[in-house]
Amino acid sequence: MTAVTSDAATSDPAAPDPAAEAEAEAQTSRRLPDADARLATLRARVHEDIAATSHARDWIPRAPGSTELDVLVIGGGQAGLGTAFALQRQRIDRVLVVDDGPEHEVGCWDRYARMHTLRSPKHMRGIEFDVPSLHVRRWFEAVYGEAAWAAVELIPRLDWNDYLRWYREVTGVRVHHRTRVTAIHRPATPDGPFSVELRGPEGQETTLTARRIVCALGLAGGGGVRVPEFISSSLPRERWFHTEDQIDFTALRGRRVAVLGGGASGFDNAATALDHGAVRAHVFVRRATVPASNPLRWMEFPGMQERFYDLDDQSKWDFGVMSGGLPQPPTQHAVWRCFTHSGFALHTGCGWNAVSMVHTDTGGQEIAIDTTRGRFHADVVLAATGYQVDLRMRPELAEFVDDIALWSDRHPPAVDHPAGRSPYLGPGFEFSEREPGTAPWLSRLHHFSTGARASMGVTGNQLSGIYGGIGRIASAITTAITRENWDRLAGDFASFEHIEVRSIGPHDAADGWYPTSSRF
Repeated sequence: MTAVTSDAATSDPAAPDPAAEAEAEAQTSRRLPDADARLATLRARVHEDIAATSHARDWIPRAPGSTELDVLVIGGGQAGLGTAFALQRQRIDRVLVVDDGPEHEVGCWDRYARMHTLRSPKHMRGIEFDVPSLHVRRWFEAVYGEAAWAAVELIPRLDWNDYLRWYREVTGVRVHHRTRVTAIHRPATPDGPFSVELRGPEGQETTLTARRIVCALGLAGGGGVRVPEFISSSLPRERWFHTEDQIDFTALRGRRVAVLGGGASGFDNAATALDHGAVRAHVFVRRATVPASNPLRWMEFPGMQERFYDLDDQSKWDFGVMSGGLPQPPTQHAVWRCFTHSGFALHTGCGWNAVSMVHTDTGGQEIAIDTTRGRFHADVVLAATGYQVDLRMRPELAEFVDDIALWSDRHPPAVDHPAGRSPYLGPGFEFSEREPGTAPWLSRLHHFSTGARASMGVTGNQLSGIYGGIGRIASAITTAITRENWDRLAGDFASFEHIEVRSIGPHDAADGWYPTSSRF
């Protein structure tokens, strides 16, 4: 099939870089002159709303001198922050979030996400949870004005990153940045805490204990990136990148880029390379046409976002197999963005068979790509090939992976199906035991990452279902803490006294005010 190309003016590799810095500057210039004052007012409103609707008393029994965390959240992106806030709303207050990124980056949005806007509808419920003043709409209107919110169809990506930074600050969620979990150890007793090893910003090693752990590690959290073996084994590492990699796009100026994969990340990364002066970026798609329909839009209603787990296994499996086989399209904006560059071309019906390094006539080297429609040449390959679910790839689960039940262990049709490698989760995203009774602590390990899709559908870490996900985790953890501490809680009630009647007789002026009417 003939490639579809752009008829825009030829990109000039020597022209000034028009990419991220200019974009950020343009967004800053649109801020209202009094944006800071408006944000301060909004911050006060959020704090007032949180205070007015918060539970009033500490309720979790504590051992004297204990420093044990109620919950450790691994991952400080939107899912981790939303989880911590939802727990905060239940007054589960010994919660710590650790994230390996710097403070100014929240999740993927200023790292490897390269689209101009989010693709989820702007009006959806999200990590504001039950506090409307915390919704991204209120932040956006404070910064850019009500008319700006009405004008945008989708939230700009870097604005979302800034909103998440503000959300983290205004909710008071405690986050340790540039901190990586290097190991999680099994509890010494079935009901004991996990021991967690951390490496901090300066390389310092520390250990903490946590009663529960939520792994909120995003798209790679179920395993890792997927890169075809014929790419990783045939090309020098500096010649290929997965789209999640931190790529120095300025180094691609004047280079020829070949992108394998025609989903959202394929188009986004091709456009970013061209924005930074790549002389050519070609997207290769195995399918005969680029997918056009987005199945996520159908799923964005309460039955899917909050109640999918409650279906029977067969219904969940059948739906997952059907929906998992549907391609996720690029956004219309990403397609248009690519076609503004004359160096862009789209090759449909063009799968890759092999890649290799070959010598050029000038004594250099280039990449030869053998496809179903002939040979192409490039300087760099970008693999927009997605992610795979395989818990054995997750270092933090090394001590637990053999005990975790997968869908292939619980549902016969899942055997030998790729989705069968997904963990078979309980109602609060908790792992379940492969052999009942052998690893009871797994119920206190929660998988709020992409591997949850088979059990939870769209309810999860992505924006289309994150509201239902954080609510489900917070509810499950609150229930479990109540059950585990019920003997102590009931004992506290048995010895409880709250004296309300202090006087049997007429009111005396010395007793102070008391209501004499049913209206103020």
